[in-house]
Amino acid sequence: KDEEEDIRCWAIQLELEDRKASPIFVEKLHSLALKDPSPQVRLYLASALQRLPLNTERQVLAIWLTRHAEDADDHNLPLMYWYGIEPMFSKEPIAALSLAADSEIPLIKRYLYRRAASENETLSELLTVGIMLNKENPEDQKLTLEEMLKAFEGRVNIPMPKTWLPAYDLLSKSDDETIRDLADQVAILFGDKRIFPRMRAQLVNKELPIAKRQAALNILLRGRDSEAVESYLKVAGEQSPLQAVAIRALAQSGDERVPEVLLSIYPELTSETKRDVINTLSVRPSYALPLFEAVEAGKIPRTDLHAYNIRQVMSFDHKMLNEKIKTVWGEVRESSADKQAEIEKYKKQLLPGVLKQADLSHGRFLFNKTCASCHTLFGEGGKVGPDITGSNRANLDYILSNVVDPSAVLAKDYRMSTIVLDDGRVVNGLIQKETDSAITVRTINDTVVIAKDEIEIQKLSELSMMPENQLKEFKPHEVRDLIAYLGSPGQVALKGPRAPIDPKTGKVPEAIEGETMKIVGKTGGTARSQPMGNFKADKWSGTDHLWWTGAKPGQTLDLEFEIPQTGLFDVEIVMTKARDYGVVSIKLDGQSLGPAVDLYDTEVITTGVLTYGPRELTKGAHKLSFEIVGANPKAAKSYMVGLDYLRLVPATTETSLSK
Repeated sequence: KDEEEDIRCWAIQLELEDRKASPIFVEKLHSLALKDPSPQVRLYLASALQRLPLNTERQVLAIWLTRHAEDADDHNLPLMYWYGIEPMFSKEPIAALSLAADSEIPLIKRYLYRRAASENETLSELLTVGIMLNKENPEDQKLTLEEMLKAFEGRVNIPMPKTWLPAYDLLSKSDDETIRDLADQVAILFGDKRIFPRMRAQLVNKELPIAKRQAALNILLRGRDSEAVESYLKVAGEQSPLQAVAIRALAQSGDERVPEVLLSIYPELTSETKRDVINTLSVRPSYALPLFEAVEAGKIPRTDLHAYNIRQVMSFDHKMLNEKIKTVWGEVRESSADKQAEIEKYKKQLLPGVLKQADLSHGRFLFNKTCASCHTLFGEGGKVGPDITGSNRANLDYILSNVVDPSAVLAKDYRMSTIVLDDGRVVNGLIQKETDSAITVRTINDTVVIAKDEIEIQKLSELSMMPENQLKEFKPHEVRDLIAYLGSPGQVALKGPRAPIDPKTGKVPEAIEGETMKIVGKTGGTARSQPMGNFKADKWSGTDHLWWTGAKPGQTLDLEFEIPQTGLFDVEIVMTKARDYGVVSIKLDGQSLGPAVDLYDTEVITTGVLTYGPRELTKGAHKLSFEIVGANPKAAKSYMVGLDYLRLVPATTETSLSK
């Protein structure tokens, strides 16, 4: 009863040091939890929770503590309450759920509902408390569904509780669209397939907002709908934000039409989406054969194949595929002596004087293409492999040994697992999570949940997730640029390779100069020639570019150019970067060339050569379009755009391979 809160706190702690409390003292604790105005006292009461037996004494104290709505945003108190409440769930789940229903602290509700959803035995009670008894409280219904979905991550074949059907009937009539959508997501995880036909129709309906279609795609994927392949094939053929996910989803189908469809759209895809096609066609022999036949015929550049894909296909141990690999890729298996000889070869090539001549910006471009899907460097990249920013990158021996022979010294966290499924697929990747019913595997381009009852063979490889032969298809200057970038002390601007400017003419041969192109459409700003001779950090073809200024996000610029004859071309574009330039998307004849290009840099430089293709272009007029989609957070928001030149390079097999 002391007026000093510190004294009241110490009274609580000292009395419970032996973990025994008289009934009279427990009543005092309950009274303090109900009436004491001090958050510090409530912190000591939260600690007292963990020293009381798992009975009514702890339950009542928890009830009064969680009625303090003013503690909801406190940094410590909600978590401290949770540490005292969680053990109650195992003994009295119904009482714990009742406490959650009356709690004024959202975190307690969330954690208790998620805890209940993590066990099949308490799902029915959770639906009763969180859904059926909350008919007039849509926020609690929403919270319940959200926590159920979090608890279900990485799980499959969850048994449908007896209360689900009436709960879903109630939720599906809600006025809140978010609740209806969340209920649909939970439904498919319970094996409630009634919504699959509606979701398939929703996915392919181009009149609906992308977000709505994306939600349908997520539901079909998470529900592992075996009849959704037709919808996936349709979406894979359209240029939309859903395309790449649909292409990855087709890896699960086994439908014989998949290779033909994906190979037919391949020339029109962005470089990132092309990688998804290659990875999808590498998961089963019946898909991989048409892929390697297309590579052998020159329809797909050999350099589009990643060493990871080669190793994936080799794991099938398929005689015909192994022969195809030898034809289009060469011998793959190497001895330790071979690898050491290769390291020595690169060391002789990459002398200090050679590395000083490297184009680090181009090295970053190659890193993004080859390594960034798995590794983080300077804060950018994937999380599959280790972050290499703090590694011993300044040591050439260290870099080469890890790139040429990544399995020589292998941390256990990065050992690859090979999983053979009963439908013929083989998945190679890192196991990130395991539950009672499924494993979650991170592959080079996706994260997949695999039901344990679908696994025929699962083995831990002695090989690193990082494949060998990464440098096999690189030209000497590309090896130099990549290795130099990997060893660089700090981040550099992202650029493609330098433009091939003829020193005699000052121009790129056969380039269509941006400033000479015909403007056929513009929704804002002005576009004109701007001499670039005063900017010394880089060089522009013709020492000039087309300068589009005064436009805003959402506005477009359309340019026209002529092609003298029909053919297959690689499209090369060079643009300008500066501190007040924007982020633009580029389209050719209405088709996106690839991801939006960020034109921000602290200096005035070019992007280097950005290459897209190959693609079939007919004789006559064509339209190159730019749309401003935003700006880098660091940029001055003037949203400027500069086009140096466009060049169309006939995409013979050799030129395609060189890209």
